[in-house]
Amino acid sequence: MEYFSLAEIAYKKIKEAILKHEIVPGQRLSHEELVLRLNISQTPIREALSRLAQEGYVTRLTNRGYRVSEMTAEEVVELFGLRCALESHCVDEAIRRHTPDDLSALERNVKSYRNAITANGPLVDRYLINKDFHLTVARIAGNKSVCRILDDACEKLVLKRRIEGVSHGGFAVLRHHREIFQAIKRKDKKKAQDLMKAHLEEIKNMLLRQIEARTRRASAR
Repeated sequence: MEYFSLAEIAYKKIKEAILKHEIVPGQRLSHEELVLRLNISQTPIREALSRLAQEGYVTRLTNRGYRVSEMTAEEVVELFGLRCALESHCVDEAIRRHTPDDLSALERNVKSYRNAITANGPLVDRYLINKDFHLTVARIAGNKSVCRILDDACEKLVLKRRIEGVSHGGFAVLRHHREIFQAIKRKDKKKAQDLMKAHLEEIKNMLLRQIEARTRRASAR
């Protein structure tokens, strides 16, 4: 039981370090470095890295440890295609099922995002509030399986994305979320779905531009 507990702790700590960009996409990892960093023995760290590799957050390098996985253009297109289909359905169901408390939760999220922008805090805070907006719509829709799939897709987009030199487009995201919330509140299904699709398309294209720019910089070295 202790071994599995340590493996779970190592797994969570490595993911947290990636989330906070203490370990960044593209960075190489070794068991020895992680033993010193986390003060956990090699066996549970090996188990944690194997799990992270299965989930796509790190990539195993032959005889050279692991590397934190980076987002590829293909993955961006696949994940946003998945999100668009799922979140269009979620908007429809959320409009049909929402309660006053549900609308209050969405409105609080919009205000939290606005406050995070105004405070000019860490980008990761905005990412997590952004993620929570979309998951709140999914929870209102009432499908737990969809929530799990969407949570995994959003987490990959957060953890595998490089943020150095990135403009997050915070005020545009805030406007999108506010408009989607208002459309759900008015029970305007077509408007809410169109807004959600346009929002996801804009974020997808922004990520693809960032990946293209990163690739050009790497080729120029």
